[in-house]
Amino acid sequence: EVAWHQVGKQYFDLKMYEKSLAALEFAIISDDHFVGAYLEKGKVLEKLGRYQEAIENYQITLTLDDPTSFAYLRLGKCFEKIGLEDDAITYFKQCVKEDPLLDKGWLSIVNFYTNKLDYQKALSYIIKATETDADNALYWTKYATINARLNFLEECDYGYRRALELGNYELSTWIDRCDVLLKLGDLNTAISNVESGLEFYPQDVELLYRLAGLYLKKGAHIKGKFYLQNALKSNAEYVMILEELFPLVFNDPEIQQLIKV
Repeated sequence: EVAWHQVGKQYFDLKMYEKSLAALEFAIISDDHFVGAYLEKGKVLEKLGRYQEAIENYQITLTLDDPTSFAYLRLGKCFEKIGLEDDAITYFKQCVKEDPLLDKGWLSIVNFYTNKLDYQKALSYIIKATETDADNALYWTKYATINARLNFLEECDYGYRRALELGNYELSTWIDRCDVLLKLGDLNTAISNVESGLEFYPQDVELLYRLAGLYLKKGAHIKGKFYLQNALKSNAEYVMILEELFPLVFNDPEIQQLIKV
């Protein structure tokens, strides 16, 4: 049964799902109490879109041994796929109860409520997630995006800042935090944020246009024009960023002249 189980996993990794399924069925024939084989079979059935059968295999594992957070998570995902939302959220909650440190469990709950546009509930669960593991950058990014939806801008900025402190250096994090700081009117912190982002993405045109706009809005025209010229050389089409985020700067005759050159 162990050999068949390993063969099934190899076929799964090769995306040969029908062969993987056959091998795992042999593993179960060899030992019908082999929890690992049922779990792997459930994964294969999910890939094949056979969610009801996947559910049956995951549920078998709950009767054979102590329930695992993985089984609860996959059951939640399967029920979500077939539209049984009450069952889905029940299993997601069971997942985090079984393993409070499994971030996929918390994020599944948060995404479930986010997709239903219930941002208050999504926020309450991402706060619980951060209380469970305050050093998870994924949680803080999600915390920021949910607060942005609710227009809680200071909390949103705090989330992005924590995510950056914890090593989430994705381009979108620098950009989104800049836009929040701009709405808050904190130009100095926004400039510092974008300059830090440019250390990781020195040629990124979205950051360059934002930095140009921030300096020009602040009245630092020499620096602003310098970054604007670099941005225009890199990609002139993205000047719409300046128009959207800094309309007064964009419509300044001197800046218009620079753009048209």
